[in-house]
Amino acid sequence: MTKPSDRGVPVRGDMWRPEDEVLDSAIRKSIDEAHRGAPGTGGSPVLVAGALVVMAFAVVVAAGTGNPMLALTVAVLAAVAGLAYIGLKAAPLRVDRLQILSIIGGPGNLPAGYVVHPLAWQAGMQEYMAPISDRYLRAAVRLCRDYPGSVSDLLRLIRRAEKHFINHHDGREPTDAELAKVATRMMAPALT
Repeated sequence: MTKPSDRGVPVRGDMWRPEDEVLDSAIRKSIDEAHRGAPGTGGSPVLVAGALVVMAFAVVVAAGTGNPMLALTVAVLAAVAGLAYIGLKAAPLRVDRLQILSIIGGPGNLPAGYVVHPLAWQAGMQEYMAPISDRYLRAAVRLCRDYPGSVSDLLRLIRRAEKHFINHHDGREPTDAELAKVATRMMAPALT
């Protein structure tokens, strides 16, 4: 599992983010399914087995003492203690967030605008963007609204724009504005 970056969800200066209820709903469903299917402490089978043990214990106590109220009290206390133990000792759910959107090929296959969408960052965009430099992320945030392709295509475009700039400016690294300008020019034929 890839380690998440410390970066939060980026926000554009104009506060724009994509609005697609169908895709948002699909992302929410994928997140819910990933958390529901995550390996945990055993779930329902463990609870059913514990309930059966507590019921058997209550029957033994009731038969041994002849006092059903005492048996019920002991059973309730044992059940509460068992649930508390399970709750305190349960390992946190381990969800591979890069796999949440595996049905569409991962977060890189989302439309480019989802670089700035909080749901995408809950569904693995943070881990997907972890190896990406801050400069690339800033350029992606700047261009995501106008780029017609996917997030991974946008990152490839930015990488190509940087190489193009370096090759045509004697190896000098571009500033953020220069990188965005070159990438926008390279993107222009796709928009027409």
